[in-house]
Amino acid sequence: MDNRHVIASVISDNELAQAFSELVAERWDNWDLSPFLAYMVDSVAPSALPYLADQFDVAGLQGFAMASTEQQQRDIIKRSIALHKYLGTPWAIREACRTVGYPVVRLEEGIPSTPEPSANDWARFRVLVEGNEEKHITADEAHRLRRFVEYYKNERSHLVELGFWQVFADRLFRDETAPHDELEVMYLSLAPNPVILTPYGTATSVRVLSNVPWTIAQSEYVWNDGSDDRLSLSFTGEAGKSEIVITSDPYVATPTTRGKSYSAAYSMAYHLPEGIYDRELTVDVHSIDGRLLGKLRIRQRAGRNNAYSPAYSNAYNLFNHAPYINIDLSDISLSESGDDAVEVHIVSNAAWKIE
Repeated sequence: MDNRHVIASVISDNELAQAFSELVAERWDNWDLSPFLAYMVDSVAPSALPYLADQFDVAGLQGFAMASTEQQQRDIIKRSIALHKYLGTPWAIREACRTVGYPVVRLEEGIPSTPEPSANDWARFRVLVEGNEEKHITADEAHRLRRFVEYYKNERSHLVELGFWQVFADRLFRDETAPHDELEVMYLSLAPNPVILTPYGTATSVRVLSNVPWTIAQSEYVWNDGSDDRLSLSFTGEAGKSEIVITSDPYVATPTTRGKSYSAAYSMAYHLPEGIYDRELTVDVHSIDGRLLGKLRIRQRAGRNNAYSPAYSNAYNLFNHAPYINIDLSDISLSESGDDAVEVHIVSNAAWKIE
């Protein structure tokens, strides 16, 4: 006996009631009831989604209005419990943005408000999200997203920056008959740049990384400070890893002091003499076919005298002294037995060795 066609016993002998029961049962047995299961979010009717969003407290700019597709609307409802459980954490911000189509690329905390660190910087943070390639990000969209992020942050934190990161990709096609470097991307890396030379002209190396052969117009320059001092550059200019070796004449400057009534040594120690400044040159680096790849700045420190001892000056004034070495014992006497040892104290501002 098919239980689906069972009707009340008091009307079971009524032919009209029996016929009606069979007719209705045939229709109801084939009726899909899944849209009526409201908490089966993946299958519930779309018309029920706004009510579910309101029930789970993700309506409006708390998530539902931020979703641009029906699937994102269903996803934000399904994630609502977890989002409210961890509300006020970086995870909640990242997960909420990702669910509505804005993955967080970077979330940084402790953003300084001024160049000098502040005790309140710990509460400042910035968010950088990945833009949606299928729609433009307008000012209104950015404002809505800011309010969305501020809902999921904690109350004591301050969102100071909200930015967007967009990936652009395309393919470049090159005619095989065209010159190989017609669409070639050229790059040049110089480190350090600028390069700082000591007053004594010690040879200094600059690391070069380039994917094309390169050159510098001159291998020798004259400093632009009015002197005849020379600056020479040695290089190969080959693609790949290489270097530029830079050597300069010593920076000898002996101008008059600033009209102080003190001794010359005192004035040189406390006041920069007139005319003594760091001198600088800019050198262009080109590809072999003449295209500018980059500029190398070369700076040489000015030599300065000092009225203090060499040890004091070396500790507080960089680049101010020629290399020196002090040995506390000029004569060392050892016994014939060879059993004793003599300790010698050496003070130097440069690396040294014994040959």
